[in-house]
Amino acid sequence: MKKILRDVVLLSLCFVVLLSSGCNKKRMKGLVPAQGVVTLNGEPVAGAMIMFTPVQIGTEAVAASTTTDEKGAFKMTTVDPGDGVFPGDYNVTVVKDEFQGGLTLEQARVNSQNPDAARKPGSVEEATVLHYLPAKYADMNTTDLKVSIPAGGQKNLEIALEGEVDLTPQKQGGHGGRPH
Repeated sequence: MKKILRDVVLLSLCFVVLLSSGCNKKRMKGLVPAQGVVTLNGEPVAGAMIMFTPVQIGTEAVAASTTTDEKGAFKMTTVDPGDGVFPGDYNVTVVKDEFQGGLTLEQARVNSQNPDAARKPGSVEEATVLHYLPAKYADMNTTDLKVSIPAGGQKNLEIALEGEVDLTPQKQGGHGGRPH
Protein backbone atom coordinates (compact mmCIF):
# COMPACT_ATOMS: atom_id res chain seq x y z
CA MET A 1 0.00 0.00 0.00
CA LYS A 2 2.83 2.43 0.87
CA LYS A 3 4.51 1.71 -2.49
CA ILE A 4 1.31 2.49 -4.38
CA LEU A 5 0.81 5.64 -2.31
CA ARG A 6 4.40 6.74 -3.01
CA ASP A 7 3.91 6.22 -6.77
CA VAL A 8 0.67 8.21 -6.71
CA VAL A 9 2.37 11.02 -4.75
CA LEU A 10 5.38 11.12 -7.11
CA LEU A 11 3.20 11.17 -10.24
CA SER A 12 0.94 13.80 -8.68
CA LEU A 13 3.93 16.02 -7.93
CA CYS A 14 5.13 15.65 -11.53
CA PHE A 15 1.75 16.74 -12.83
CA VAL A 16 1.45 19.64 -10.37
CA VAL A 17 4.84 20.95 -11.48
CA LEU A 18 3.85 20.52 -15.12
CA LEU A 19 0.51 22.27 -14.71
CA SER A 20 1.89 25.07 -12.54
CA SER A 21 4.46 25.87 -15.23
CA GLY A 22 1.67 27.21 -17.41
CA CYS A 23 1.12 24.16 -19.57
CA ASN A 24 -2.38 23.81 -20.92
CA LYS A 25 -4.22 21.68 -23.46
CA LYS A 26 -3.43 24.11 -26.28
CA ARG A 27 0.29 23.93 -25.51
CA MET A 28 0.11 20.12 -25.33
CA LYS A 29 -0.59 19.86 -29.07
CA GLY A 30 2.23 18.03 -30.77
CA LEU A 31 2.58 15.10 -28.39
CA VAL A 32 3.55 11.84 -30.08
CA PRO A 33 3.43 8.23 -28.83
CA ALA A 34 6.34 7.02 -26.73
CA GLN A 35 5.89 3.46 -25.58
CA GLY A 36 7.81 0.26 -25.12
CA VAL A 37 9.09 -2.13 -22.49
CA VAL A 38 11.53 -2.02 -19.55
CA THR A 39 13.72 -5.05 -18.89
CA LEU A 40 16.36 -5.91 -16.29
CA ASN A 41 18.96 -8.39 -17.53
CA GLY A 42 16.50 -9.39 -20.27
CA GLU A 43 13.47 -9.89 -17.99
CA PRO A 44 10.42 -7.55 -17.98
CA VAL A 45 10.18 -5.18 -15.00
CA ALA A 46 6.67 -4.70 -13.60
CA GLY A 47 5.78 -1.70 -11.44
CA ALA A 48 8.76 0.48 -12.34
CA MET A 49 8.33 4.26 -12.55
CA ILE A 50 9.92 5.81 -15.64
CA MET A 51 10.70 9.51 -16.07
CA PHE A 52 11.73 11.19 -19.33
CA THR A 53 13.44 14.54 -18.72
CA PRO A 54 14.36 16.76 -21.69
CA VAL A 55 18.10 16.87 -22.38
CA GLN A 56 17.90 20.50 -23.45
CA ILE A 57 16.08 22.99 -21.25
CA GLY A 58 14.08 25.68 -23.02
CA THR A 59 12.71 23.48 -25.78
CA GLU A 60 9.05 22.66 -26.24
CA ALA A 61 9.67 19.29 -24.57
CA VAL A 62 8.63 18.81 -20.95
CA ALA A 63 9.09 15.92 -18.52
CA ALA A 64 6.86 12.88 -18.81
CA SER A 65 6.41 9.80 -16.65
CA THR A 66 4.53 6.54 -16.25
CA THR A 67 4.63 3.17 -14.51
CA THR A 68 5.20 -0.18 -16.23
CA ASP A 69 2.48 -2.83 -16.28
CA GLU A 70 2.90 -6.49 -15.28
CA LYS A 71 4.72 -7.22 -18.57
CA GLY A 72 7.10 -4.28 -18.25
CA ALA A 73 5.19 -2.34 -20.93
CA PHE A 74 4.65 1.41 -20.72
CA LYS A 75 3.05 4.39 -22.49
CA MET A 76 4.52 7.74 -21.51
CA THR A 77 2.27 10.41 -20.00
CA THR A 78 2.77 14.17 -20.17
CA VAL A 79 -0.68 15.32 -18.94
CA ASP A 80 -3.32 12.70 -19.71
CA PRO A 81 -2.60 8.97 -19.23
CA GLY A 82 -0.69 7.59 -22.23
CA ASP A 83 -0.82 10.86 -24.20
CA GLY A 84 2.88 10.65 -25.17
CA VAL A 85 5.72 13.17 -25.26
CA PHE A 86 7.02 15.96 -27.45
CA PRO A 87 9.56 14.86 -30.06
CA GLY A 88 13.10 15.34 -28.76
CA ASP A 89 15.95 13.93 -26.74
CA TYR A 90 15.41 12.76 -23.17
CA ASN A 91 17.40 11.47 -20.21
CA VAL A 92 15.66 8.46 -18.68
CA THR A 93 15.45 7.42 -15.04
CA VAL A 94 13.81 4.22 -13.84
CA VAL A 95 12.92 3.46 -10.21
CA LYS A 96 11.27 0.51 -8.49
CA ASP A 97 11.39 0.91 -4.73
CA GLU A 98 9.48 -0.53 -1.80
CA PHE A 99 9.19 1.55 1.35
CA GLN A 100 8.99 -0.08 4.77
CA GLY A 101 8.32 1.53 8.13
CA GLY A 102 8.11 5.27 8.54
CA LEU A 103 4.90 7.21 8.98
CA THR A 104 1.53 5.63 8.36
CA LEU A 105 -1.21 7.85 6.94
CA GLU A 106 -2.82 7.99 10.40
CA GLN A 107 0.50 9.05 12.02
CA ALA A 108 0.95 11.77 9.41
CA ARG A 109 -2.55 13.08 10.13
CA VAL A 110 -1.94 13.10 13.90
CA ASN A 111 1.47 14.76 13.47
CA SER A 112 0.01 17.47 11.26
CA GLN A 113 -2.49 18.27 14.02
CA ASN A 114 0.05 17.96 16.84
CA PRO A 115 3.60 18.82 15.70
CA ASP A 116 4.96 18.30 19.24
CA ALA A 117 4.08 14.58 19.01
CA ALA A 118 6.22 14.26 15.88
CA ARG A 119 9.27 15.63 17.70
CA LYS A 120 9.33 12.93 20.39
CA PRO A 121 12.24 10.49 19.92
CA GLY A 122 11.06 7.06 18.83
CA SER A 123 7.60 8.33 17.88
CA VAL A 124 8.02 7.01 14.35
CA GLU A 125 9.54 3.76 13.14
CA GLU A 126 12.62 4.41 11.00
CA ALA A 127 11.78 4.24 7.31
CA THR A 128 13.77 2.03 4.98
CA VAL A 129 13.58 1.41 1.27
CA LEU A 130 14.41 -1.58 -0.91
CA HIS A 131 15.73 -0.77 -4.40
CA TYR A 132 14.66 -3.43 -6.90
CA LEU A 133 16.75 -1.96 -9.72
CA PRO A 134 20.41 -0.94 -9.95
CA ALA A 135 20.77 2.45 -8.25
CA LYS A 136 22.43 4.19 -11.20
CA TYR A 137 19.15 4.19 -13.15
CA ALA A 138 17.28 6.09 -10.41
CA ASP A 139 19.53 9.14 -10.42
CA MET A 140 19.60 11.75 -13.19
CA ASN A 141 23.31 12.27 -12.49
CA THR A 142 24.29 8.62 -12.95
CA THR A 143 21.85 7.16 -15.46
CA ASP A 144 23.23 6.44 -18.90
CA LEU A 145 19.77 5.92 -20.39
CA LYS A 146 18.74 8.27 -23.17
CA VAL A 147 16.00 8.16 -25.80
CA SER A 148 15.38 10.22 -28.90
CA ILE A 149 11.72 10.51 -29.90
CA PRO A 150 11.18 11.36 -33.58
CA ALA A 151 8.37 13.56 -34.93
CA GLY A 152 6.23 10.48 -35.61
CA GLY A 153 6.71 9.02 -32.14
CA GLN A 154 8.28 5.74 -31.06
CA LYS A 155 6.16 2.67 -30.30
CA ASN A 156 8.85 0.07 -29.70
CA LEU A 157 11.25 1.59 -27.19
CA GLU A 158 13.37 -0.87 -25.26
CA ILE A 159 14.69 0.42 -21.97
CA ALA A 160 17.24 -2.31 -21.21
CA LEU A 161 18.62 -2.18 -17.67
CA GLU A 162 21.58 -4.31 -16.68
CA GLY A 163 23.36 -5.06 -13.44
CA GLU A 164 23.07 -6.53 -9.99
CA VAL A 165 20.44 -5.49 -7.48
CA ASP A 166 21.29 -4.91 -3.81
CA LEU A 167 18.17 -5.71 -1.77
CA THR A 168 19.73 -4.56 1.51
CA PRO A 169 17.24 -2.18 3.16
CA GLN A 170 18.58 1.40 3.01
CA LYS A 171 17.58 4.35 5.15
CA GLN A 172 14.90 6.26 3.29
CA GLY A 173 16.32 8.89 0.97
CA GLY A 174 19.43 6.93 -0.07
CA HIS A 175 20.08 5.00 -3.24
CA GLY A 176 22.51 2.20 -3.79
CA GLY A 177 24.02 2.06 -0.34
CA ARG A 178 24.25 5.81 0.12
CA PRO A 179 21.98 6.21 3.14
CA HIS A 180 21.11 9.70 4.35
